[in-house]
Amino acid sequence: MQSHSEWEDGDSVALLGEPRTKATSLTDRLITAIAVGEYSPGERLPPERDLAASLGVSRATVRQALQHVTELGLIEIRRGRAGGAFVASASWEDVAPEVARRTLETEIPRLLDLYDYRCMVEGMIARAAAERRTAEDVAALEQALQEFGAATSMTEARNADRRLHGLITAAARNPHLTSLSAHLTAAATLGFGVEPYTQEFYDEALAQHVELVGHVVQGEADAANRCAQAHFRLTLETMRAGLQRAGGS
Repeated sequence: MQSHSEWEDGDSVALLGEPRTKATSLTDRLITAIAVGEYSPGERLPPERDLAASLGVSRATVRQALQHVTELGLIEIRRGRAGGAFVASASWEDVAPEVARRTLETEIPRLLDLYDYRCMVEGMIARAAAERRTAEDVAALEQALQEFGAATSMTEARNADRRLHGLITAAARNPHLTSLSAHLTAAATLGFGVEPYTQEFYDEALAQHVELVGHVVQGEADAANRCAQAHFRLTLETMRAGLQRAGGS
């Protein structure tokens, strides 16, 4: 697992022979997050203060990074009460494919053991949920599954996914597992804590969600464990697909 301080240390090291600053490093990670589907076109990014707090950097660093990504045309700033930073419709593949490639080529190999660990932990959570779920949990999970199946955008799918897995974690009834799951999610997703979602993996994710919820609802602990481990490998598959689109291997 990687702490916020480790992210900050990484901002000051040389990458490909170029000195890195915190703002430049965060710029690269934001571009890559858009590339792999952690944020989708039209989606509003979290406020500066929330990004700064979750990433362990200053608001000034976040502001500089957002400005850089805006200048590339990948983010647009809207003013007013409903304003904020929104992902633009411009294609990252046209303006910054080398940034996503460089970042993913560095991050994926470094995170392989963490992805493996995360799958094991999420399997344990699903097992506990299947053993401890209540009638209220079952009703909430079935509703969340319907919401995921009815999603009309990747933003809606991502939000429904977050709710569904949050309910499974809550059904495990252990605050330490809840905290560990959140930490691993952040570490596995470039620090943003947002699952990557693209249309090419949606149908597969839906089928896996149906199976996973079914096992939890039926109290099939071993099957829920196996299904959750397989399901959480999608994050790595999505990252690798983004690397291929960026021209990597």
